[in-house]
Amino acid sequence: MKLIILIVVVLAVIVWLQRLKKNLGGNRFDRSASGGSASPNGAESTAASNSSPVEAMVACAHCGMHFPASEALTDASGTVFCSAEHRRLHSS
Repeated sequence: MKLIILIVVVLAVIVWLQRLKKNLGGNRFDRSASGGSASPNGAESTAASNSSPVEAMVACAHCGMHFPASEALTDASGTVFCSAEHRRLHSS
């Protein structure tokens, strides 16, 4: 009987820890999308103020893959490519 109770208690603790981990993994205090404050005390979150701006995405003319515009390679006509190999293949 003691063994069964011990197993039930251990399983309950495991489930509780998994739920706690899942809840802490998300942004519990990020309410900026809903108009609330970003942290529980009303101050702005440091992570929210240091976030990088959204970057435009472009598509490769050869394979169609989308990637950040800062990583783009272009040819003389301004066509966008994801790699030098695709730029070479497209020009030939």
